[in-house]
Amino acid sequence: MAKNSDSDLPWPYLRFLIGMFVSRLGDSLYSFAIPWISYELTESSIVMGSMYAVSVLPIVLFGPIAGSLVDRWDRRKLMIRTDVLRALLIATIPLLHMAGALQLWHLYAVSFVLTVLSLLFDVSTVAIIPVLAPGRLTKANASYQLTNQLADLAGPLVAGAVIAAVGGFNTLWLDVVSFAGTLVVLLLLQSLGQPKPASSLSQIVRDIQEGFRWLIRSRTNLAFSLQAMIGNFGYSAAFGVLMFYLLNTLQLSSHQSSMNYTLLGFGGIIGSLLAVPLEKRIRRGRLIPLLLAFGAGGFLFASASRFWLAPGIAFCAVTICNVAWNTIVTSVRQETIPSDMIGRVLGFSRVLTRLAMPAGAMVGAAMAEWGDPRAVFVLAAAAKCVEVVIALVTPIRKL
Repeated sequence: MAKNSDSDLPWPYLRFLIGMFVSRLGDSLYSFAIPWISYELTESSIVMGSMYAVSVLPIVLFGPIAGSLVDRWDRRKLMIRTDVLRALLIATIPLLHMAGALQLWHLYAVSFVLTVLSLLFDVSTVAIIPVLAPGRLTKANASYQLTNQLADLAGPLVAGAVIAAVGGFNTLWLDVVSFAGTLVVLLLLQSLGQPKPASSLSQIVRDIQEGFRWLIRSRTNLAFSLQAMIGNFGYSAAFGVLMFYLLNTLQLSSHQSSMNYTLLGFGGIIGSLLAVPLEKRIRRGRLIPLLLAFGAGGFLFASASRFWLAPGIAFCAVTICNVAWNTIVTSVRQETIPSDMIGRVLGFSRVLTRLAMPAGAMVGAAMAEWGDPRAVFVLAAAAKCVEVVIALVTPIRKL
């Protein structure tokens, strides 16, 4: 068999990406359908914003614990089990609706538990990329981001058509089936490394402490986490009320709304494709603030324009920034964090990066409910500007 060149990715990783595309396509259907269902049930931006807040709260509560478990459990088995459980969990929503028993609190409960399971799966994914594609981290991460963004591009288009045809609840059945994509690929994998002994409560506490100490001592990784925390506050404020803004303020149809959401995926594709060539031409320490400034411009455009596609165009620019930034930062983390600690360090880092998301979502919801919804985009742009400042005054500038 021919040996992989530096530009090639190993077949097991490419096969994993194919499975991830199928699964992420279903996830994007879910991400579009749930806000739609929430609006149908309540027509309230507060409910929609709080739904988004609940979906990220478990990351804050359980991030360090999840990181410890990822480092100590068999990652392949963990990912398989979370895949099965997530499919069963999402299936409860249309089943309850069919039985006439669905209540609003069911959506909150499903969102909460689903995030816990997705946290375990996503941290495991970042941890196994160096195993599946050693020595090709930036290209592997860019390919992973491209896979996600292709799914985000196609998902809303499919969701808009399916919702118009069969309704939001039945759209979720496609998400349930999509988990077979990663499940089949994971079953074909032989091994993802030897797990450590199972964690006791005391060991989990020690793991959390080790992850915290490592992150605090790494000034560059800590700066990345602070950037993401501030950026996530602004992004959550805007994204949490995006569907409300499209339906209530701009009064768009399901097709027009799906077109706006589709532009997010389009921006992600551009960001994932640009990350590698930009990194080759521009030093990371200069590239990162440039990307963040571009994202700030996108949010400002959304606040200034009433064109029906303006939110999608704006979020397209922001997603270009975020995906390219995330690709580069993930590569730096994988290069600098020890392999046997990556789960717990990332788990604790995600506490910081997601800490502001529930607050951002609720602030955005309140601004949209009781004021001018466009002010939410100004807030998000200001958060991006703070990220630029962090990039210029911390060790990030030396990368």
